[in-house]
Amino acid sequence: MKKYFYRTGVSFVSFQTSAQVRQKDSHEHGAANLMLAVEGDKLQIGIEVPSESLVGFEHFPKSRSNRENFNEAIKILSNPSKFFSTPDDAECLLTGLNVSQTLFSGEEEDVHGHEGKDEHDEHGHEEEDEHGHEKKDEHGHDDHDEHGHEDSEKGEIHSEFRSNYSWNCLHTDEIDSIGNKLFSFFPRIEEIRVNWITTSGQGSLEIESGDNQIRGWK
Repeated sequence: MKKYFYRTGVSFVSFQTSAQVRQKDSHEHGAANLMLAVEGDKLQIGIEVPSESLVGFEHFPKSRSNRENFNEAIKILSNPSKFFSTPDDAECLLTGLNVSQTLFSGEEEDVHGHEGKDEHDEHGHEEEDEHGHEKKDEHGHDDHDEHGHEDSEKGEIHSEFRSNYSWNCLHTDEIDSIGNKLFSFFPRIEEIRVNWITTSGQGSLEIESGDNQIRGWK
């Protein structure tokens, strides 16, 4: 069972529900998975979304348009106050965030630098040298095209964006809803599947496009 961990001070909250595992495995375009936890004076939210639902593609951003969409998505996700809001009475302050993606050869570090890109290029050259020139021509053209289409047909080529956010709140008992504008910033998202955990229990819920509130755990 896949586990998602979000730091809460010196401890960790582990989200591991069977519903979430099915969501992760299905990689459904148009559906975002959101994990919400309220523990002590901490509010934590984690998001996982197929790249297609944020930027319109799931491959390495090759074109100028791809890169612009990618950069815009990172910019938005790095500013959660744009799309999440907490009740004023809760008095919450954002204390941490992390944004990662797997468009660059599955290397999440690539969001923050070119190191992953260099590793990707290096790996490509090593693979060609290892197989030789004859293999390179075969693999580089016919086999690559066949393999690419086959993987696409099988639905095996996937990439995601993931982001984690933490807030310190003076009154977490006042958090009965979270303002949500993800649908506005990313219109390809049609529904958000929420798994929540609080000191009183845990559960799941779904919100559809147009709903600007995440609520239902109280």
